[in-house]
Amino acid sequence: MRGLTFSKNAFLSGITSNIAAMTMLYTLASNQVLVVFSFVSFASVIFFLIILIFEKPNLSRRQESLSVVGIIVSIIGLFLASTSTAGGINSLLKSSVVDLHFLALAPVMPIGFGCWAYFSFVAIKKEKVDIPTVFLNYSLASFIVAGSTYLLFGLTSPLPVFSQLKDFYPIIAGLFVVGGVISTLKSYQMTSGESRIEETIVSILANAEIIPLIFLSYLILKEFTVEAIVGALTVFVGLSILNSARAS
Repeated sequence: MRGLTFSKNAFLSGITSNIAAMTMLYTLASNQVLVVFSFVSFASVIFFLIILIFEKPNLSRRQESLSVVGIIVSIIGLFLASTSTAGGINSLLKSSVVDLHFLALAPVMPIGFGCWAYFSFVAIKKEKVDIPTVFLNYSLASFIVAGSTYLLFGLTSPLPVFSQLKDFYPIIAGLFVVGGVISTLKSYQMTSGESRIEETIVSILANAEIIPLIFLSYLILKEFTVEAIVGALTVFVGLSILNSARAS
């Protein structure tokens, strides 16, 4: 069994994703839910652009066309789905309050999560680093970002005493993030790596947390909007187009 080693790309995946995550948490804490999910949906575009610039995948004209259309359709679906968190498009159009502070911060999220997807892909597919090593380096970087953020901004905040269920929510959320990261790494490991389209599909799914959120909101909170269902179906259509590009 190969020993655990340092992986620069795996470490960078942890740095970039956790900077994006800290930005996301700060934005969510300020009740800017629509800003979060709208901008996070663009992470897959960042990933695909990085792939095109640095990897230069060998795609036919048909594959290029289908890939672009599939990504655009998927992003439109994710955006539509994200508007459901703010009551739908009508509520969004009626809202006249635009916080420029959060809009300025918002690009950090798609760039960070897009870079996380790319650095994870490089570590798994190009460096051939095994998943435990990638995850260990990712976790080390995550700890550094979390510790630095707490030292800079959180020293005046009281630590949770774990006397209520809500005190455990961050831990539960962290465990789900761990499962998502490991699943993403395993998915990259299973791709063929021939055209990078499969990796793009993985990236879209890895950053499409709004879709399960929609169904959880319906099942638990009984919240329903037309935009949520239309958005989820549009994402499915976009992924189907991308899959057809892969098969071309």
